[in-house]
Amino acid sequence: MENCLLKVKDLSLSYFGGYDAVSDASFELRAGEKLCVFGGQNQGKTSLLRALAGLEEYSGSIELCGKELKEIPAEERDVTYSFDDSSLFPRQSVLKNVVRPLVIRDCDDAYIAARLGYVSELFKIGDLLNVKVRELTEVQLCRVLLARIFIRESKLYLLDNVFGKIDYCVRRSLFGLLYQAVADVDAVVVYATDRIVEASTLGDKIAVLQNGRIEQIDDYYHLYKNPESLAVIRALDENLGLVSGSLKKRENGYCLKLYDGEEVSLGGEPVADNYVNKLVCACVYPKDVKITRSKEGTWKVIAIVSTRDGNLALVKSDENVVCGKAGELKRGDLADVKISCLGNCFDKLSEKKILSSNR
Repeated sequence: MENCLLKVKDLSLSYFGGYDAVSDASFELRAGEKLCVFGGQNQGKTSLLRALAGLEEYSGSIELCGKELKEIPAEERDVTYSFDDSSLFPRQSVLKNVVRPLVIRDCDDAYIAARLGYVSELFKIGDLLNVKVRELTEVQLCRVLLARIFIRESKLYLLDNVFGKIDYCVRRSLFGLLYQAVADVDAVVVYATDRIVEASTLGDKIAVLQNGRIEQIDDYYHLYKNPESLAVIRALDENLGLVSGSLKKRENGYCLKLYDGEEVSLGGEPVADNYVNKLVCACVYPKDVKITRSKEGTWKVIAIVSTRDGNLALVKSDENVVCGKAGELKRGDLADVKISCLGNCFDKLSEKKILSSNR
């Protein structure tokens, strides 16, 4: 990759007892690119960031600005790593907390004053500088934490769930400040989060992490339209349905024969014909589903989900679950479901894609 600022290759990290926290992570990022590492709890997000920061021993390589970092101590790397507000010093003033990263690096007073003015205005902390951290509200704490992160000019910013303790409504406004801050830096930003809305908003790329392994890395649109595994589907959108059936080959292409005998066409070609007549599963997009109320339907409405495009009905039949426009449907209704087309197809055991989707 041209103009590559951060290059990670085969990065692995194991803890005592043989627990693999990160396995064979590889990616490249240009200056100004933002990568969101997305996954649930205990999936390896923090371990990956700590390895990048030099706080954990790892195998593989990490290059920043063309320089291998393995032999460079963490404190000498051009890297800023931060987690939640517990990293602040409660008995000290906001001023001392914010300028600390520059003071310990012996930066001159003029530079410190200039950077302090920049972050004070950006994060609206000018009236808090003489207040002790322990006297701040949760919102003020987060603004101070962001100021301390971005007061230092680094080539790589590692942000580990910095809003972890903040409730959703307040978090949204604070996230807007973070978005503005990272838009102004000509550096690589790696942001770990368990919220897909934040990942899709902030990230030029999203790395979906499961059990320490990057399942797929791409922008949100391509992850949604062309997921490589069921893990990616589960991570991205609860409104993406899944149905199981037998893969069949017909004159007009491939289809999935569902349990009720209905055959639904697939949106691409299988990688290997040896899956024909075998049990597989496929993802279903809400736009391809039509749901109608029925007195004797085999599907049952188990939930009504509100989205920005309107309400969706979540319907289930055996192990199959899909979403479609709710209309007048209510929870508990029986329904008939018509699926016009299926998305990617997956092996039920490995949960990996066996279909090259052309949708």
